[in-house]
Amino acid sequence: MAVLHPFQGYRFNKEKVGDLNLIVTQPYDKISGEMQKQYYEKSPFNVVRVTLNLEKKEDPNTEYPDAGATYHRWISEDVLVQDPKPAIYAYYQEYEIEGEKKLQKGFISLLDLKHASSGILPHERTLAEPKMDRLRLMRRIESNAESIYMLYTDEKMVVNKLLDEKTSIQAPDIEVKDEYGAIHRLWAITEPKTLKKIQEAMAAEELFIADGHHRFETSQNFMKECQARSWKAVGVESFDHRLVTCFNSADQGLTILPTHRLICAISNFDAKTFLQSASRLFTVEPAASGPELWEKMKQNCNSHVFGFYAGQATGFCLLRMNAEAEMDPQILARPEVYRQLDVSILHILLLENFLGINEAKLVSQQNVDYARDRHRCVREVDDGKYQAAFFLNPTTVEQMQRIALLGEKMPQKSTDFYPKLLTGLVMMKMNIMKPV
Repeated sequence: MAVLHPFQGYRFNKEKVGDLNLIVTQPYDKISGEMQKQYYEKSPFNVVRVTLNLEKKEDPNTEYPDAGATYHRWISEDVLVQDPKPAIYAYYQEYEIEGEKKLQKGFISLLDLKHASSGILPHERTLAEPKMDRLRLMRRIESNAESIYMLYTDEKMVVNKLLDEKTSIQAPDIEVKDEYGAIHRLWAITEPKTLKKIQEAMAAEELFIADGHHRFETSQNFMKECQARSWKAVGVESFDHRLVTCFNSADQGLTILPTHRLICAISNFDAKTFLQSASRLFTVEPAASGPELWEKMKQNCNSHVFGFYAGQATGFCLLRMNAEAEMDPQILARPEVYRQLDVSILHILLLENFLGINEAKLVSQQNVDYARDRHRCVREVDDGKYQAAFFLNPTTVEQMQRIALLGEKMPQKSTDFYPKLLTGLVMMKMNIMKPV
């Protein structure tokens, strides 16, 4: 059961900040060091100064004093202004992927955390350090500066039709283009009858966390902290609600990209020896180039195939899972739904079996980094930053939802939903009554 509420969001005051294209960013965990620098240079009001302040570079365990001071100053100086009426915010993303134009339609609201335990379905494992980092920021700003990407499934498109009715008759309140070319549009819907219809339509829906597992668990942890201190939530804009963005997976606008693995710091690593060992469970097929490899992977997306690159020593190779691998005891020990996932096969049979990268090392992030861009993976292997790269096909929505419904968890970084939710479109500031 998804208990969702309209709310009075905080948005950037265009009269104060100017061009909103210079203000918004990708989510904090998708911001590289170079992107962070560019965001800082774009505007003194860029939201990165709150969500990923440079103070974290100086102190990885920062309590975010500068981010907090900046955020509260922006509110006091009307750089951030609260909307006068409760709203559910229609949020449309228009983008192009592999030559195909798509439009994803969703909405932003508040999720009631007190009633979220049974109706919210995660699908990925989380890491302790990112949750602690986001908790330190939340303690400082007492706000949701970023949203969580949620999916629901409604074949009748009830909410989509309601959103279309409102967005078709008025210009968007916000329209910006991100650095990847996606256009993001936001409308504040305040008409009470429409808000009630959206809430009623969503009441029976289960929500799947698509992107933002760390942020969701952080919000739950912060709510528990507040309750333990006998703090009281005032209205819906408080610690017992969470800013979420909901998209209908029955629509055709959804895209999941793969997250590739970059391998480093493996002692005595030899790429040819690895391939020789892996050939016991995988058929190794050379490819002339990266594009040829990736096309082969795409053509075999319904099979368990992986790309491998370790520089000139091996070139590009396709690894195709064979029948013997399907009967490997390490695979058979896992639930059936889990062992059908490419990412779990990669982690169990390749990373752990042949490279010694077990679950503990994955959690501590010792030997594996993650990347979306395949060309970047190749460059960084060639530059010697990494020893090898593994390429994957994307996980499907159906696989993700099946895992979540059965109460299982995928390995971290199993899905990469695109486009990301832009940060800086609308925020939720918490109203809290604290004992004197």
